[in-house]
Amino acid sequence: MTSSSKQTAEANYLWGHLIAQGLADLGITTVFFSPGSRSTPLIIGCEKEQKLSCFPVLDERSAAFLALGHAKRTRLPVALICTSGSALTHWFPAVTEASYSGIPLFLLSADRPPELQECGAGQTINQSELFGSFVRGFHQAPVPSLEKEAISELQGILQTAYSQSTGRAAGPVHLNFSFREPLWPTDGFALNLPDFPPLSPSPLSEQPKLRECLDAVKSIKPPSRPVVIAGLNTPSSLPQVFKEIPILCDSLCALREADHPARILRFENLLRCPEFCKSVSPDQFILLGSLPTSKTLRTWIEESGAPRLVVEPSGRKVDPLCGTSQSTTLNFDQLDNIPLASPEQDWLETWIHAEQSVEKKLSQAFLEIPWIHEPKIARILSEYLPAGSQLYCANSMPIRDLEWFWQPGKQMRKLWGARGVNGIDGTLGTALGLAHQSDQPTYLLTGELAFLHDSNALLFASELIGSLTIILINNQGGGIFENLPVANLPEFEKCFATPQSCDFAKLCSAHAVEYLHNEGEKELIAHIINPPRQGIRVIEIRTDRKADREVRQRLLSLTP
Repeated sequence: MTSSSKQTAEANYLWGHLIAQGLADLGITTVFFSPGSRSTPLIIGCEKEQKLSCFPVLDERSAAFLALGHAKRTRLPVALICTSGSALTHWFPAVTEASYSGIPLFLLSADRPPELQECGAGQTINQSELFGSFVRGFHQAPVPSLEKEAISELQGILQTAYSQSTGRAAGPVHLNFSFREPLWPTDGFALNLPDFPPLSPSPLSEQPKLRECLDAVKSIKPPSRPVVIAGLNTPSSLPQVFKEIPILCDSLCALREADHPARILRFENLLRCPEFCKSVSPDQFILLGSLPTSKTLRTWIEESGAPRLVVEPSGRKVDPLCGTSQSTTLNFDQLDNIPLASPEQDWLETWIHAEQSVEKKLSQAFLEIPWIHEPKIARILSEYLPAGSQLYCANSMPIRDLEWFWQPGKQMRKLWGARGVNGIDGTLGTALGLAHQSDQPTYLLTGELAFLHDSNALLFASELIGSLTIILINNQGGGIFENLPVANLPEFEKCFATPQSCDFAKLCSAHAVEYLHNEGEKELIAHIINPPRQGIRVIEIRTDRKADREVRQRLLSLTP
């Protein structure tokens, strides 16, 4: 090895150590990486750092969603490592979801050095600013060097990236590292690593000043008929005055699993009833975060003409509706600063009585509905999931069944989903990320299309530390399209429903994953109550999407 090559190898070695140490200093504990040569300094550096737990994932796309799910649960940045070229483009779907749902990710990509850019070098693309506005920041690290100035710059980049990722508008950050060959020292090499001052995990953006946040609410007169729309990030603890106001809860809102006297879950039924809508006329909406996806709810809000106060701590615009709207970046623990008073007499009681009436009718109807129907499966999960457990719900029909038919609970079970971009991609990987290293059992409710779309995530089965029970609804296609006008077209099955002929038993067997084809309601309940202590269990339930459409319509037609 020449003197120049030796110095390059030493610098790469030092860089891997510094980056790993910096991640650990900043509080990052988990790294998901995909194999590659150019990323050798990053991978080996992290693997040698005792404070980091590193997990290999063959598919970069699955790795990104695993990191996303893990960061959702921990609310701490999770690191991703991949090699150069097309590898990091597979992160893109997870990056967009993380961006819109405010999940902190550290994207560490390896790259060719500057002299190998734009000259036809293999496995090389322009990785600069690859993720555009979907990341909170992009940082091109200097080429590894033993010089103090370069080392200081690297540490500054790590510090700034952490602040960007975990600030008020949390999200992913992208750090790109160019490595020259030789990528790692030869055998027997030992470098005396100097001690560097540890990095400090301090957020970049401070919480907004209360006086500035209150500007949007100064003109609000205390309403007499307010309605709160609680988005998925709304905490289960709210100021006392909110116990006197109807709170319409998003499908993933923590209030669904808290004993709150003002929560309203059956708003889909209530707002489909013209008589009920005539009896309630709000004079103020208070939106806590993003709106639920319900078109019925959104149409009612717009048509009411009542003004909206949108509370979104991140500062993102989350109100797509027309009409009078004001926004504030108040934190949810500052909601007592909103000028509210006790609403008019019987305002909350009107909602509560209607809610109880619909809930009673739903409970009676479910007694007569066989367990093999998708709405009933969601209802069973709401009744039997263990206290403190977590459920990840796929988009399309599963999340709607949860929103429409989840029985109110108070067992503080955590409900999760992909509400940033609302796609089905990464469903299995995200659920595995939630389950990984969790001390509570995790469940996934998904259709077969979302499961197959991300089936590569099963490659992580042998690495999983935790438990994941998958309720796999196989209705031979995309059930959500049954509710659209295209369902009556002759091209519907081929172009929209897209049924897949997959033998899930064989797919699970190929990955050494436990598979069950459930044959009864009692067996399903038993598996829900008694999840595996370790590993993945898949329970396939075959349903009829056309019959389930009729069941849903019948259930949603129940009125107060």
